[in-house]
Amino acid sequence: MHQYEFLGQMVLIGALAIVNILVFQKIRVPPVIGLIVTGIMLGPTGFHVVKDSGMISTLAEMGVVLLLFTIGLEFSVDDMKKLQKIVVFGGTAQLLLTGLVIAGFSLWLMDAIGKSIGLREALVLGFSFSVSSTALCLKILSDREELGLEHGKIAVGILIFQDMAIVPLMFGLSFMVPGRAPSIDSAVEEIILVALFGIIMFGVFRLLMPKLVRIITSLHAGEVLVLGVLVLCFGAAYLASLIGLSLALGAFLAGMVIASTDESHRISRTIDPFREAMSSIFFVSVGLLLDVNMIDLPWLVLVAIVVLVVKGVIMAGISMALGFSSRVSVMAGMALAQIGEFSFVLAGTAMDIGLLDNRMFQSMLTVIVVTMIVTPALIAAAPKFAAQMAPVFRFRPLSPHPEPKQPALARAGAIVCKGEIHAAIIGFGLSGMNVAAVLNATNLAYTVLDIDRRVVRTMRRKGEPLFYGDCTERKSLLRIGVDHARAVVICIPDLTASMECIRQVREINGDAFIIVRSRSLEPVGQLYRAGADAVVTEKFETSIQIFSELLKHFRVDPSTILEQQEIIRREGGMIFHEPATETAQTDTASTGS
Repeated sequence: MHQYEFLGQMVLIGALAIVNILVFQKIRVPPVIGLIVTGIMLGPTGFHVVKDSGMISTLAEMGVVLLLFTIGLEFSVDDMKKLQKIVVFGGTAQLLLTGLVIAGFSLWLMDAIGKSIGLREALVLGFSFSVSSTALCLKILSDREELGLEHGKIAVGILIFQDMAIVPLMFGLSFMVPGRAPSIDSAVEEIILVALFGIIMFGVFRLLMPKLVRIITSLHAGEVLVLGVLVLCFGAAYLASLIGLSLALGAFLAGMVIASTDESHRISRTIDPFREAMSSIFFVSVGLLLDVNMIDLPWLVLVAIVVLVVKGVIMAGISMALGFSSRVSVMAGMALAQIGEFSFVLAGTAMDIGLLDNRMFQSMLTVIVVTMIVTPALIAAAPKFAAQMAPVFRFRPLSPHPEPKQPALARAGAIVCKGEIHAAIIGFGLSGMNVAAVLNATNLAYTVLDIDRRVVRTMRRKGEPLFYGDCTERKSLLRIGVDHARAVVICIPDLTASMECIRQVREINGDAFIIVRSRSLEPVGQLYRAGADAVVTEKFETSIQIFSELLKHFRVDPSTILEQQEIIRREGGMIFHEPATETAQTDTASTGS
């Protein structure tokens, strides 16, 4: 009978979640918030319909495992090597600074409201709140296609470190148990053993995972592929749990190893439906945990706001200290400002060993859930807010980095002289490199601005005229000679940065011909209104290449082909965005006639 009760609860959760998501979409609120609200409505804070959340918590954890596995599929081992500075230095600084600052704030606040707490409780609060939500943050950044941007990479690096830090944080709790004095030597020995086993496990993954993936994908049976992928994902998570690491971290490592194989995209497509369903249950379970006293809610919301500000400012400062631009740093700080799901684990363990009482535990849960609820809005607002706040940091740079010495090669020397035919390229990804290669082959001068210091250093050694800087900063654009450039080619994926860059270029050089790359059709109108002369849409260019080759094969006149190309480029937005009702009416009229 119990199984049927659980099935009824799952049906209720699913139905209410669908309704909430549809309602929230109407008011343009992310679906994640609808899922959390569903849990709040059905849990102790709401109607208390779902009373036994044990099975739901299990499914929720499976959802987090699948989510981290698929995120890992987007980052190969080589990609993670590039993040090692962020993981090691940024992660350590973020955890320690945030934990200590929030612990100090907790001591002051609780004393101010007449509910004094001890140093142990304050440290539990500080380090529990210092951890961000891996599931929520990466889910939103992935949905917004921002994981590959600079602030997305910072978020991934910090979150990986935080997941690894859960083990020593759990050991740290054992030192705070009242009346116990655990051996420091034994604790250090356990941490070293966990780290050693983790390294061995990762080595085994790198050796065996690619071979297992090839075997699974070579068998032409859909059932084998689905079951095989689930075995790899949950098997890796289980092995990680055996040595004391988190399930999610084990799944992420497995996904990261598989990302270097040719079959990674096929595996990602296979597991996506399972991930979406179970990660949705995770966000519902967050709401189910909440049991808040409405009298305490106002000051708990205030605490949540303070925590968001403190974490965001600390993370932004650390990012700038690591050499990232102020705009990117502010966006990273806003993305990582919330409190994460592992905070539940730390707080629950602290309550079990007597460091926290149930009321303090519930207060912590309320603060955590509030920060999670506002996270989608924070990440969505981050680009515009960062663009507005960036000038504040430019007056007193936290980490001045002088330009590296110029190589002897002429091309990497001084800025192109005024009057010379010169193009400025923003971003040195694949598109930027291709543009530069063509300009180089045709003996046309160019300079490049990029925000990745490693790329700038590497390419300057090869003689490329690369300069470090943020394209939204006037001084960076002047450094590459935008004031006298004949053309500016913007090849970056960040829409907000592209639009701000266009505005800055127009103020500096109103005569420059501005070409912008766009990944999709939606922002084309915004880019033209911002001042772009031409917008190259990736999806359109692929279709243009296809129909051009087709028309050539049918021996259509070249002038007609060029005419059709121009029509699609200029009017494609109107052609493909006709209202569905008009299309339906046209079809009906055609049928009737």
